[in-house]
Amino acid sequence: MDKSLKMKIGAGIAALAIVVTGGGYYYFHMKSDDPDTAIKAVSRSIEKHDLEGFHQAVNLDSLLDSGYAGFVDGLTSFDNSMTPDAREAIKTFTEMLRNPLMLSLKSAIDSYVATGDPNLKENVGVVEILQRTGLNDIAVRDVRNIQLNDANRNEAFADVIIFQPELGKEFPLQIILARNDDKQWQIVRVQNFQEYVSEIAKARRVLLDEYLAKAGEINSRHEATIRDAEQKYGSILAIGNLGQDKTRADLKALMTDVIKKDWEERKQELFSLRVPKDAETLHNLYMQICDLAIAASKDYAKWMDDKNAATIKAAENKIHQVQTLTSEAMAIAKRMTS
Repeated sequence: MDKSLKMKIGAGIAALAIVVTGGGYYYFHMKSDDPDTAIKAVSRSIEKHDLEGFHQAVNLDSLLDSGYAGFVDGLTSFDNSMTPDAREAIKTFTEMLRNPLMLSLKSAIDSYVATGDPNLKENVGVVEILQRTGLNDIAVRDVRNIQLNDANRNEAFADVIIFQPELGKEFPLQIILARNDDKQWQIVRVQNFQEYVSEIAKARRVLLDEYLAKAGEINSRHEATIRDAEQKYGSILAIGNLGQDKTRADLKALMTDVIKKDWEERKQELFSLRVPKDAETLHNLYMQICDLAIAASKDYAKWMDDKNAATIKAAENKIHQVQTLTSEAMAIAKRMTS
């Protein structure tokens, strides 16, 4: 695993467990029997690789259970266009994944606390859920508003203030603490994780729509240039034939100076776009289409000189691939737009 990604995932594991510092811990200058003791104990246990101390301060089963429920609800609640049947299908599917994912997350967190390494080589699901929730890329800024519940003195609240780059702002994760049977304070759940995941999903949808619009405009504009060039190609053949040197020279110039150049410009414009994660597959298709079209243009231009059947066959094979991949890309873009 890439070292920087591993560090981000490790930070995400820590955040998921409400580890509120990257080292050291917060002091709130409160009495030792107040709920902030549990919050300080979390980061202290990470620093000391004290797994037992960590579990005394965090009810991990309860925390992960509430987090997963918020994750599922957050992914489906933000999209008003989603049908009830589609929403229910997603929830049913993700519910099937709950138990194995919870076991994997718990194992990764325990490993991170005990060793500093979440050991994610075979834990693809954990990496995916952290990336999906954006926890792999957050920075924890502060812990605020620690207070007892006036209606239940065995319950308390606190805000873990995080900064998530995709949101571009701070977001308060509202954690709930409770006394266990031994009268010790424990972090038991995140109250607003659904809201957080929904905000992430909305932000990503905005970025995705922006990408689709810009990529669509680029492709449409350059398709118009290619159509004009194809008409010019036909006009050159209409007044000449491939047996004439001038005709072949004109076609070579068209391929080199117009069609290949236009595909190169299209590739550069697409390359310069900000590509959200959900658009990476589509974007890679666009890059592959451009590369194939550029290579095909080179082969066509070469054929105007060498008149070799193998050269024109190579060009036609590449164009066929361009057409196939273009149809695939259009279908993907249509699904993503709708």
